[in-house]
Amino acid sequence: MFDTVDEIYNHIGQTMFNQLPEKWESAYLEVNLHQVDVSISIGSKYMHEGEVFDFDLDVINGVYKSSKCNNAFYALYKIMRKNEQDVPWNKARFEITSEGDFTIDFKYDEDFAWYKSLDIDSQEYDDLDIKVINSIKSWQGLPEDYPRYWKAR
Repeated sequence: MFDTVDEIYNHIGQTMFNQLPEKWESAYLEVNLHQVDVSISIGSKYMHEGEVFDFDLDVINGVYKSSKCNNAFYALYKIMRKNEQDVPWNKARFEITSEGDFTIDFKYDEDFAWYKSLDIDSQEYDDLDIKVINSIKSWQGLPEDYPRYWKAR
């Protein structure tokens, strides 16, 4: 379905544009790639007059319709990989402006990789504070000075 980076970027940008309200200044997607072709989370927000609002990529006039943005990000990941073992990124941020400009940033977040590796039925997972989890999942991630006890092993 997606063969080139341009096709992917165009699909994502057009899907965002189609879902946004009439008035907005910028919008972005924050993507956490959990497992290629299996699990991805995409947070979608837009800004208008200094306020941040949520919007849904997969609901059109109250009806669910897959935007296929998850498939677009999976395809982009595969295009960017050098080989099967390569992990080029696990977080992405795609931003568009109402003027038609866009930027995309990628990063590999070691804390997010550690979090993804946890067994959700484990005590270690149960012991995590929700604030820590939310910080790990955010684009910014944990602050640099956060004590990462899991790295001490």
